[in-house]
Amino acid sequence: MDNQIIGMLTEIQGQMKEFQSELTGVKSEMKEFRNELYETSTDVKDIKEKVNQVEVNVNQIDATVKQIEATQTEDVIAMLKVTNKNSETDFHYLNTRITNIDKRVFNLENQAEG
Repeated sequence: MDNQIIGMLTEIQGQMKEFQSELTGVKSEMKEFRNELYETSTDVKDIKEKVNQVEVNVNQIDATVKQIEATQTEDVIAMLKVTNKNSETDFHYLNTRITNIDKRVFNLENQAEG
C-alpha cells in the first residue's frame, strides 16, 4: 500500500509540475499580451494626437479659405470700381474729342457756305 501511495504522490507531483509549467506559460503569455496592449495603447494615443493635429490644420485651412473668399470679393469689387472709373475717363475723353471734331466740322461747313 505504501507503494501505491508513493506512486499516487509521484503522479500528483508530476501533474503539479505540469500544471506549474502550464501556469508559467500562461504568465508569459499574459506578459506578452500586456506588452502588446501597452504598445496598442501607445499607438492609439499617437493616432489620437495626429488626428487632433489634422483637425487643427483643417480648421486653419477652413479659416484661410474663408478669408480668401472674403478678400476675393473685395478685390473683385475694387477691380470693378477701377475698371468703371477707367471706362468713365475713356468715355469723357472720347466724348470731348467727338464734340471738338463736331464743332470743327460745323465751323468748316459754315465757312464753306459763307
